Amino acid sequence: MSTLLIHQPDAEQTVTAQTVFGGRPSAAASSFVWPQCSSCEGNMQFLGQIRSSPEELLLLFMCQNEPGGCAEWDADEGANRVLAVSPDDLQLITPPEEGETVLALRYGAQLVEADLAHYDQARMAWAAEHAALPREVLGQLGGQPLWLQGDATPQCDACEQPMQFVAQLEQGPDPDVEMNFGGGCAYVFRCACQKGGAKMLWQC
Repeated sequence: MSTLLIHQPDAEQTVTAQTVFGGRPSAAASSFVWPQCSSCEGNMQFLGQIRSSPEELLLLFMCQNEPGGCAEWDADEGANRVLAVSPDDLQLITPPEEGETVLALRYGAQLVEADLAHYDQARMAWAAEHAALPREVLGQLGGQPLWLQGDATPQCDACEQPMQFVAQLEQGPDPDVEMNFGGGCAYVFRCACQKGGAKMLWQC
């Protein structure tokens, strides 16, 4: 089984504990620090947030100050970041003024269970059934990653074990304001030990 993320328009810049992309992140303002790129030291761009469990939101950030120059596709180079936060006491975070920090378009995701385990087959079947563009499928939660360049499952920094797959993400429904994964997909992981945090990478 696959859980597909289906594009759901959501232009309101409001606090939410649900899966959304673009706009501004929701987090506890008292403990939140906007992440910076380890390479260029600039503020990262907020891509979106994933409700990975009832107890957790994963906030996704990636450097877009020098696209292609900071190895933002790599899980361990410090040019992207996944922050695990509690869905409680959320506030809408104001981004820093410097750097490429937000995407212009905000949109949500409807969760749809698919009968096909293979992600690309499930994606194309949904598009055909609904007479929609495959771009309307934003990715998948759980299931098995469909690697574009071979298995690159990251290792947890704490327990040194392979991390667990959380989500695969497409670039987005609008080519003018989409996330920049080089035309490919991003992959989000979380370690079961909880100490090693979460990681993201992309392939094209």
